[in-house]
Amino acid sequence: MARGVAVAGSYAYVADAESGLRVIDVSTPASPFEEGFVDTPSAAYGVAVAGSYAYVADADSGLRVIDVSTSSMPVEVGFVDTPGQARGVAVLGSYAYVADRDAGLRVFDVSTPSTPVAVGLFDTPGWSEGLATASGYLYLADQSYGLALFLECGLFSDGFESGDTSAWSATVP
Repeated sequence: MARGVAVAGSYAYVADAESGLRVIDVSTPASPFEEGFVDTPSAAYGVAVAGSYAYVADADSGLRVIDVSTSSMPVEVGFVDTPGQARGVAVLGSYAYVADRDAGLRVFDVSTPSTPVAVGLFDTPGWSEGLATASGYLYLADQSYGLALFLECGLFSDGFESGDTSAWSATVP
């Protein structure tokens, strides 16, 4: 059951809730074919690709980092569990952002893909479900807030652990 997709180059990376990450060659759109896959421990809900790595939000097992440099043989190289249900993921620079359902927004330094390190969090009032990045901004879909927009991802330097909501630039119900 496909839950999320990211496209990079001639490949589509599909988060499959029943079997993990699927790597689909879409170089000939009329004839896409599965080139590789890797099982994840839980239900894969979201995927983001940066460089030669796919980052998978895997519901009950957190953030999975998968080396996709050999598309026919992707291999998990690192992971970090999250306290809630990982539902969405986005990558910007050397940080992976995870929408962790009832545990809010989680931030991980993935500069060393084999050992992602938790560096921040922001507990949202509702269920955090999805993420996207564009032009240095992070967009979070949250059940209670609707759309929350974070300006310049450098604002995560304090880890949001103070509960200071000034980091929210805007919310749209």
